[in-house]
Amino acid sequence: MSAGGMDIVELRTPTAILRHGAGRLVVLRPGGTESGEGERVLDVPVGDLLKVRLNRRVDDAVVIEIYLRYPSPVLTGVPADRTPLPVLIAEHDLPAATAILERINDQILASQRIDMSVPDLAPPAPVWGKSGPTRADVDRAVRRMAPRREAKSAITALHRFIGADEYTLETAIVTAQQSDGRGRGLLAVTTQRLLFIPLTGNRSALEMPVAALLTARASDSGAAGEHGIEVNDGMLTLTFSGTDHADTDRVIGAINFAIQREAADGAIAPPDPGVTQLYSEWELLVERHSLGMVDDSQFQRYGRGILRSLPN
Repeated sequence: MSAGGMDIVELRTPTAILRHGAGRLVVLRPGGTESGEGERVLDVPVGDLLKVRLNRRVDDAVVIEIYLRYPSPVLTGVPADRTPLPVLIAEHDLPAATAILERINDQILASQRIDMSVPDLAPPAPVWGKSGPTRADVDRAVRRMAPRREAKSAITALHRFIGADEYTLETAIVTAQQSDGRGRGLLAVTTQRLLFIPLTGNRSALEMPVAALLTARASDSGAAGEHGIEVNDGMLTLTFSGTDHADTDRVIGAINFAIQREAADGAIAPPDPGVTQLYSEWELLVERHSLGMVDDSQFQRYGRGILRSLPN
């Protein structure tokens, strides 16, 4: 294995040249070209890789297996539906191959995560003012949703309802579509509860513990121009709809995250200490996506990386 400029490393074998650097993985077949470098068999960004690994075949030969993320990657201009792509190596290449594969897999993981300094999910202490207590986590969640003047009193109520041991993840103005009628309200997702606070009438919040929920998903149950949310606990399905797609997406994501977090924390094994950090990364990823700082493909790739990092 040799290193050159731009932090490029190579593994040369009699049958292939494996090159990694500048965010790409290149596989060449030696010789046969005017440049003498070799025929380019594979040239992809590291973000297009699922993983690379060593494997020993039935005939005892050692190969590097390159797994591509997408179902029909293009190799030398021809769609190749089958992965992994094998690269044959000699026994004495094993130490060098192990080192370069570790480096590639580290970069694959890094390409799926956003490294940023963010707060954890420790519930902040309330600050008391003339209108009562206010919480920083509630303020942050409210600032992310589309502004609605009529939501002011429900937001004030949420500051009072939020518990000292829970953290507010996301909020949205939605319409509840339950059997007892339709009503607009503030839907809040916390680390422990799903809260619905009506915009009019009394300020009694309807709530459901996260521990009782199974999943949340988008649906087409709303009226024209609205985006549906379905929350299921295995028996009952709660249905809401909102006019702002970004808000409903954030709420669905937050509910599913809270469910996974609850399941991880309630497992027999100790909870993963990185769960709160992972949610914070997701929270800022969503915010950056809504501001146009992260495009759709980046959002999907980073989001998948964060979800894969959650405990099983």
